[in-house]
Amino acid sequence: MAKPHTLVHQIEDWAKQKPETNAIFEESDGGWKSLTWQEYWTAIRETAKGLISLGHEVGDCVAIVGDNRMDWVICQFGIMAARGIPAPIYSTNTDEQVAYIVSHSQANIAICDKALQWEKYRRNLESAAIELSHIVTMDDLGTGDERLMTLAALRQMGREQDDAELNKRLGDLTEDETALLIYTSGTTGVPKAVQLEHGGMLAVAGGILHNFPVYYDEVPFRLVSYLPLCHVAEQLFTNMLHLSTGGEVYFCPDLKQIKEYLTKVRPTMFLGVPRVWEKFQAALEARLGAATGIKAKLASWALKTELDCFYKGLKRGKPYTPLRRKIANKLVISKIKEALGLDQLVCAATGAAPISKSTLEFFASLGIIVYEGFGMSETTGVATCSSFGKPNFDSVGQALPGVEVKIAEDGEILMRGRIMTRGYLHMPEKTAELLDDENWLHTGDLGRLDDDGFLYITGRKKDIIITAGGKNVAPIEIESYLKQIHGVGQAVVVGDRQPYLCALLTLDPEAVSELQSNLGLSSLSLEELAQADELQSYLEKEVEEKCNSLLARYQTIKKFKVL
Repeated sequence: MAKPHTLVHQIEDWAKQKPETNAIFEESDGGWKSLTWQEYWTAIRETAKGLISLGHEVGDCVAIVGDNRMDWVICQFGIMAARGIPAPIYSTNTDEQVAYIVSHSQANIAICDKALQWEKYRRNLESAAIELSHIVTMDDLGTGDERLMTLAALRQMGREQDDAELNKRLGDLTEDETALLIYTSGTTGVPKAVQLEHGGMLAVAGGILHNFPVYYDEVPFRLVSYLPLCHVAEQLFTNMLHLSTGGEVYFCPDLKQIKEYLTKVRPTMFLGVPRVWEKFQAALEARLGAATGIKAKLASWALKTELDCFYKGLKRGKPYTPLRRKIANKLVISKIKEALGLDQLVCAATGAAPISKSTLEFFASLGIIVYEGFGMSETTGVATCSSFGKPNFDSVGQALPGVEVKIAEDGEILMRGRIMTRGYLHMPEKTAELLDDENWLHTGDLGRLDDDGFLYITGRKKDIIITAGGKNVAPIEIESYLKQIHGVGQAVVVGDRQPYLCALLTLDPEAVSELQSNLGLSSLSLEELAQADELQSYLEKEVEEKCNSLLARYQTIKKFKVL
């Protein structure tokens, strides 16, 4: 049997291999509603045929916005099956941002879930900012508006069509076609639509699973999907990895509910951007800090023991499990992981932004190894990562199979391989800036490679600060040290064309109570705490020890302000 060459064909393949096995889940009336692989594939085919009957042509983009749910991915793969291209929109986007994506992608059909998202389409239609022939709603909004059609009605329409046209499109669908658009945030101009190909999406999933083969045979893939599906990272885990393993995905529609979902689902894989891990860390440290007496001493001993044994195992090249580690795990570590819902976790991942080594070590002390990867929307999410059981907390890992990495003369990280984007939709000039004549993708990040091929990120090419003394400084490294200070939530280094560097800091809300207690300032408000002399003295000491002592003199922070 030929190997599936697109994500859509992977779903079809699983529907044939294990039709009665559950594939996707969401909560409904206090329980779990699920679809088997066969039901999933049937829903996708019905959606695709419904879109074709509405006039959807090969290569058309379809706008889609909504919370994480089964209908979202059914619509996404229905669009793909009809040889169309999903153009996702963040549910938090403004009317203007929605109008830009609909217009730029030239979408003729749009999909949404709730009334809030429909209203954005409606306002843009009435202001003539966009033109749409059909709007499909995942929910029955009961508005009576003739412009709306429910997804249920679309699927019913699809059931009434014969299979000939859909089967032809599926047969003609190639791995080199654009499968999905990922719109960048547009912080330096209008958003750019990154074009991801079917073959690239399969290649990146295959590369990750090459490094983590445990999910092929030993461990069932079980994931909570909670980050926006408009983002390449969630697409990578919810769809690319899920479909390559044939596992299970549970949809969490509200990021604020993630802790509750973790204890219900007990995932074997979990993705968290650095801020998610930092918030977990702050909450856990506050709880551990509240312990007293023998409980506090036992917890401290257990965490130190686990981290020590973890590092010894890395050095030896195999797990190091002496009796003291087993005792620490039984008495403390296992209970913490169970309370978090991470007791069955095999792989934890992070990316999208730098994460501090102190956060990685904190979770390693809990027996949770967080693997950091490096990539961007233009590399289909991930281009480098460590291998299972061999994390490197100082690096973002090695190139995935099929990916080449080199460092340009100016220090910029360049990449090449199947997983790279074909370019930006309707933006040939920007594409030419991204991809050179030899097809090297210019990441805009600065870094270095060691002799073993491990990549180290040293900064952003456009973020370099040049001091009045002519020194080039990459603020990302300094900011990562500042954010390791307990109580600091965010840090920004400033000082371009100035004689020295300064930092703007904000306090971490999760750590404020413990910070107030430690400084004897429990009666102060957050605003008063930020201005307190005691906090200033504490931070001065911490900045010197945890930041300046690790840097060259010209990189050190001379002044800071807590906002």
